[in-house]
Amino acid sequence: MAAGDRHQTGASDSADSSPDEQRTRLISAITRTATERGYANTTVDQVAAYAGVTRETFFRHFTGTDQCLVAAYDSFFERLMAHIEAACDSREPWPIQVRAGVGATLSFFAEVSSTARVFLIEAMSAGPAAVERRFASIERLARKLGRGREFNPAAEALPEATERTLVAGIGLVISVHLLAEEGSLLPTKEAELTELVLTPYLGGREAKRIAGS
Repeated sequence: MAAGDRHQTGASDSADSSPDEQRTRLISAITRTATERGYANTTVDQVAAYAGVTRETFFRHFTGTDQCLVAAYDSFFERLMAHIEAACDSREPWPIQVRAGVGATLSFFAEVSSTARVFLIEAMSAGPAAVERRFASIERLARKLGRGREFNPAAEALPEATERTLVAGIGLVISVHLLAEEGSLLPTKEAELTELVLTPYLGGREAKRIAGS
């Protein structure tokens, strides 16, 4: 629990607010609070106030700000996945889908760079559960990338950790830009990162051609 979780005057819960609605508002509230103040300065009282619920209601849903932030991380990641899925046309060849997915990922983080900084960087201070979520996110994206082994049978010989390494590498590039407050520049990295991802599966020349087309 954050050090600032001291008692303050809480808000009154809406009479017609269901538990699901309360939880959704709390997730939105911690996202807003952490974005505006930084996660280290986020308290239960601030989150409850933004959500329009009492402190007691907060604790009916979460044990503290760490658990609430992990729930918000899950919501943020699902938004990212939906953005990627919407950009990828399943009728297109796998390399074209990869290019679209990389572009969608970069545009998403560019659009929500302040919030993304919370979940890609600051959230790692929210304890082991947050780190586990980060690893699970990498694994989920890596499984999608693993379709490249089916597209090019020769790629079956790649090391087992190839996909996780590529996904983590893109995450590092994004994090560096977010730390430097240069999130708006991320879309300019689309060709470079697409080439990086495709090269192990297609070879350098073909990866460069598709990345630049």
